[in-house]
Amino acid sequence: MPVSTRAQALPPYIFARMEEDIDAIRRENRLVVDLGISDPDLPPPNGVAAALVQAVGQPGSYRYPPYGGIDELRQQVADWYRQRFAVNLDPTTEVLITGGSKEALIHVALATTDPKDAVLVPDPGYPAYHIPSALFDLEEISLPLRAANHFLPDWTEITPEQWKRIRLGYLNYPNNPTGVLAPDSLWQETIDLAARHGWTVVSDLAYVDIVYQGRARSIMEFPGAKDVALETLTFSKSYSMQGFRLGAVVGNAKILKAMYRVESQINAGVYVPIQTAGIEALKLGMQADVLSQYRARRDYVASQLATLGFHVSIPPATLYFWLPMAPGVTGTQFCRALLHKAGVALTPGAAFGPSSDRFVRLSLTEPLSLLSRAFESWHRALPIT
Repeated sequence: MPVSTRAQALPPYIFARMEEDIDAIRRENRLVVDLGISDPDLPPPNGVAAALVQAVGQPGSYRYPPYGGIDELRQQVADWYRQRFAVNLDPTTEVLITGGSKEALIHVALATTDPKDAVLVPDPGYPAYHIPSALFDLEEISLPLRAANHFLPDWTEITPEQWKRIRLGYLNYPNNPTGVLAPDSLWQETIDLAARHGWTVVSDLAYVDIVYQGRARSIMEFPGAKDVALETLTFSKSYSMQGFRLGAVVGNAKILKAMYRVESQINAGVYVPIQTAGIEALKLGMQADVLSQYRARRDYVASQLATLGFHVSIPPATLYFWLPMAPGVTGTQFCRALLHKAGVALTPGAAFGPSSDRFVRLSLTEPLSLLSRAFESWHRALPIT
């Protein structure tokens, strides 16, 4: 049977491919500590599960939900923005509820671009940013985030001819995979560039609460943002609700109206009890002990990496270390060797961009007990390549 060229153009999703490799080793009865995928192990805030269970028992909970989200959750998102960032949002026109942020990051391209338009993708960046170009016949233009520039974009690398074609661009700070925060100047400069060249900025605010030094900013805090920008939220990282598949998009009302049309054609809305649990999560906020546990893991990993000879900065935010490879070694080679020799899974940098395979990403979403076992095995397996 025929297979579409569109499907063939999609690369295998890196985390699905890693899962297959890990399963193969586990079938040999070997322990694998997975520090590759970012799958938080800590439970949601107390009260979230109870809110979900109670909502499931309500009459009519099994019926179709509103396509754009229930009014109560949209209002709660707007309240959260007002309390957190002093940003006022209209919950009816400037907030949309989605099945997690990943699908929103992809579907936004259907609302903002036409075939042959260009999309600006950070390198390194979350792998989902690459999907629209493969699925929707878009040109992908790389936005390099270089270590020498503190993993911030240098807009002078985008040529005047490229600006003419760009209709959509992604930014993500606190940043996955590098762990850095963005200065205020970046947000205002980005808004001004988007207004000048006529493209939509999508700020991916997935790690808003996982900040150890400094604070995360919303692009919506800055003048002109609502004219050119959207921002995505996820309940996966702050509230460990990744299996719930719940997110939100806020910002420009015109683009959100177009996104609503797209979402209503593709999806049937998010299960109402899950949205009810999301309301409770936003009211409770990320628990302080969760951040303290991630901080303890971060500090432990930093000390262990130093003993292994890595020279890395301790990340001020997110759940990741972005590790540079030794000369002559790619991240793909290193990850494969570490998995087979030590039973430790990391993510090769190539998953995050075509110019990033001189790095690997290490995730902090396993307890200290497993982190300790991982580094003991890592030390015993030296040298890795």
